[in-house]
Amino acid sequence: MEVSIMFYYRVRGPYATALAKIILDAGFGLVDVSRKITERLKIEEKPNIIPHATVKESDEDPNTLIVIGYREAVEALVNELNSRIPFMVTIYEELGPYTTVAVKLIGYDRLGRCIGKVSKGKEIIVQNIKECAEGALIVAHIVKPSQRLGNGRAIALPGVAILKDTLVLLDDKEGKIFFSEHIRDYERKSLLNSLSSQVMRQGLSIRWRSSAKSAPLESIARDLEAAVRDATKLRNMNITEPGIVLPGEAIAFLTLSRASKEYLDIVRSTVTPTTPYHHTFRTCRKYLDICVDLLDYLTSKTPRDLIEREIKEFITHSIVGKEVILRHESPGKGFNEIGPMRISKVLNTEFGLALIGMRVIQRNGIYDGLGIEKKAGDIALTLIPVDEWFIAHLYLDQGGLEKGVYININTPPEMCPASHVIRYLDLFVDVAVVKDNVRIVDLEQLEEARKSGLIEEDLMLMVDETIKKIVVFIEPIRKALKESQFWEQ
Repeated sequence: MEVSIMFYYRVRGPYATALAKIILDAGFGLVDVSRKITERLKIEEKPNIIPHATVKESDEDPNTLIVIGYREAVEALVNELNSRIPFMVTIYEELGPYTTVAVKLIGYDRLGRCIGKVSKGKEIIVQNIKECAEGALIVAHIVKPSQRLGNGRAIALPGVAILKDTLVLLDDKEGKIFFSEHIRDYERKSLLNSLSSQVMRQGLSIRWRSSAKSAPLESIARDLEAAVRDATKLRNMNITEPGIVLPGEAIAFLTLSRASKEYLDIVRSTVTPTTPYHHTFRTCRKYLDICVDLLDYLTSKTPRDLIEREIKEFITHSIVGKEVILRHESPGKGFNEIGPMRISKVLNTEFGLALIGMRVIQRNGIYDGLGIEKKAGDIALTLIPVDEWFIAHLYLDQGGLEKGVYININTPPEMCPASHVIRYLDLFVDVAVVKDNVRIVDLEQLEEARKSGLIEEDLMLMVDETIKKIVVFIEPIRKALKESQFWEQ
């Protein structure tokens, strides 16, 4: 007897095999999958079933998953992924693609962009608009959601968007037709063109979605008819206030830590030979792909723990002598880059393997969190434990006297020697040490992140454990940095 499946998903990108396994284990279905995944997971193709949502790598950040589609399907999968994949940061964006909104225009910003308000504290950028008259109320649809909390702005275009399984209908008075890049069959394109012609004469534009490449024509015709009906109703609506007029696709951004990727490595290894750090390498640099394939093969011939240990040693030592950037990713806020700093050596410390880095401070000011004077020429020594949840910075004056120690709490660092980047997710809280005075900094930011759903309980527990560890080990941290004697010329 065939089991009824609530939602079907499409998976794409470097995490596809692991995500496909999780989706099937959760009792959901897969459609429009690659031949490799079909063979690995021994599943049947279902060409006539339309996916309820897609999960893929973000085009802007390979460390972030995007789940996009119908709201219930997105929420179901995100809940499942959060229950399985550890140490992720999740952001739901209210204004997903093709969400139709009433926008109260504010005017042009200093970059010449038209800014409008959808709700209190929610501004968007409206493009391709003839006049950005302050106070005017217009209808627009979202084309690019924001991935940031707070001042992140989505991008919109004028006109209503009607979302259906196989198409998006745009009441934009343009009368154009667009095809998904996945619709390549000439005959199918000709049929879709024929269906579109009458609608386009009414000034409506159509975006044919990838699902239209194989959906039954009667389903496509029903979608088009229903979309035109909806557009007619919306034309006659009297909209007087800004807000959401018609929901579009739901979208969620799931940012992965190193530990998240290591979990996905293990899931993938239950399906096909998978090297430790497989997903880190896949998202590090594209030209590493052949090396990852080789390591995947060797993993099937060699004990996994041995390969993991040797890879970690190799990567750590390969960074020595190089200049690197610390990519400090603040959940919901974007990222900062710290550096460049030169990596001097690898140490065996009480916290395991650790890198030592050095940089010279370039500007005068105040050290955030420490509240002490920062001078150009000061020296910053950085301790980067390979498997710990913190990175420590020791600040010295030009004579080598300690000014203070600032310890950032973050996910374990993810090293990419090919791009000279060490990446981690900041977890809001820090420990500041000036002489014998120890302070925990920004606890309120962590609590706000927890309340907003940005930080899950597993991360909260790790922050708590790490704070306790740091308070006990402040002197060993100082000792490891000072004994490195790295700041010599």
